[in-house]
Amino acid sequence: MAITKSRSKVFTLLLASSFMLQANLACLAADSTAAAAAADQQVVAFPDPALSVVSTAPLIASATPVSTPAAMAETTNAPAKTSAPSLEPLEATTDDADYSNDRSILKSPLLVAAGEPASGFVLSGGASISPDQAPDKIDLLTKQILLKEIELERFNLHYTQEVNIQGRWKGWRYGGLQEVNGALVLTGAIISVAYRGARLEDAKAVKPCIQESSNYISMTGAYIGAGAAVMEFGVNAYHDAVARHHGFGPTEAINNVARLKGEIERMMAERDSLIRVEGTSAALSGQTQLDVAEGKVLGDMLNESLAEFERFHVGARRNIAFQQTQYFLDMSKYVLNALGYQFAFLSLHDHHRRFNGNAGALFMTSGGVMIGAPLVSRLFAKGVAELTRSRYEHAVGHGFKGGSSTLEQDLAGLDSIAKSVRISNNSERAADRVTDRFANYEEHQKTYSNEIRERQKNKNKAVLSATQNIGASIYIGGSKVASGVLFGCAGFNHIYNAGSESIEADRVTNDDLFASSVIAIPATAFSMLDTLRIQVKGEIQRKKAKDQGLLVSQITAKRLTQLDAMEARLKAAAIR
Repeated sequence: MAITKSRSKVFTLLLASSFMLQANLACLAADSTAAAAAADQQVVAFPDPALSVVSTAPLIASATPVSTPAAMAETTNAPAKTSAPSLEPLEATTDDADYSNDRSILKSPLLVAAGEPASGFVLSGGASISPDQAPDKIDLLTKQILLKEIELERFNLHYTQEVNIQGRWKGWRYGGLQEVNGALVLTGAIISVAYRGARLEDAKAVKPCIQESSNYISMTGAYIGAGAAVMEFGVNAYHDAVARHHGFGPTEAINNVARLKGEIERMMAERDSLIRVEGTSAALSGQTQLDVAEGKVLGDMLNESLAEFERFHVGARRNIAFQQTQYFLDMSKYVLNALGYQFAFLSLHDHHRRFNGNAGALFMTSGGVMIGAPLVSRLFAKGVAELTRSRYEHAVGHGFKGGSSTLEQDLAGLDSIAKSVRISNNSERAADRVTDRFANYEEHQKTYSNEIRERQKNKNKAVLSATQNIGASIYIGGSKVASGVLFGCAGFNHIYNAGSESIEADRVTNDDLFASSVIAIPATAFSMLDTLRIQVKGEIQRKKAKDQGLLVSQITAKRLTQLDAMEARLKAAAIR
């Protein structure tokens, strides 16, 4: 009986131990299953899409890692990881042929499986790109960026050719017609001075028919001057309409530059994404340094091209606004002069001296327009320029202030890195690629620097010319105002316009109009000489610029040839 009880206790103890062992095994199995499930459901973290450089495809908040045979073999005996690596969304392509036809080489967000090595980036579509494949993609993309920047520079140059065209003989044509105007006005003034001056003591001897002819001649000259201004105003309007028809209107040009900028920046963002892939390989550290440095140069070139177009565009709109305002004001002052001479003619023809007052009012107004024209036209042009710049910055952006010194510094840095990494077997090929493109970068930098220097010289010349024009306008306009005052005194004062019966009225009228003509002679002669001086000076400067190859047409043609050569080198390198 005792033996039986002992056996029962032993059996019960063994049974309880078995149950406890099974329970522990079950718990261990459950823990293992939970850990495996947690490993299978790891979340790949992506940054906020708004902060992503590349956002051409929707970002995935979480994804199941894609397993490759290599990854499965590696993780078979490896413990499950508790966290997945964080990676910014990148895009990649699977075929170079596709890339050659579609500049977007990055097609889908890059997903990295937990525990996968850096040499095996896996895309959600099942394709993959490794750091070893990235350099070729970056090189091809760099060439595409350069070709697109060449397209932008070529558009800049064609814009200068099409917009605000200034004909070879425009200055001489307008200046010549104004010389005819001045000569006729001067002739009328000389006739008046000679005839009235000979009769200062006997005003009754003044015959109206002689004075009528002097006013008629001056009126004809003024109308010729007004007609010349209208003609040049129309020529500018015609050229502007042609430019708009060819797609170089202000809105079309800005939109085209904004499009090119967007394409270049998208490709540069894709290039940066590939550089981050490339940078995960320590063996490609030298290549990565080169690509990063070359990216800075590409960015500098884009900024300079955008700044260059902004200068061309704003300058063209400022210039055409200045010219059109100047032509309008010239037309106004010459029409006022012509009407003044017409009233002076009528005062003699109709024997109604009060018309001399009307002539004087018109002459004074014309003189005021002469004095204010240079300032008004420049202020209006400045306003148009600021409005144009604002529209440009709204559509394209602003902040493209990097000068040639920035590109020069980044080029020096790129050259230094290329020389330092050339000794590395892994980076020698990359250094050679950069060296092949270095000539393109240097040509761009040199051209941009020369353009900046010439622009500063032209700006200094423009300031001097503006100062001279304002001074001349004050003198000529002031003389016209003085002539108008004398006409007004003789015409508006009832004592002196009482009629031909008044000897005092005859004397004062003759004296005042004689003095008015005397004032007009040196002012008109000065105007003619100043117009001739401007044309001769411009011709001399043009001859010097032509001999040095610095005419706008020469520079544009040379730069277009350089761009063609740069494009040919890039395409030849792509074929090799």
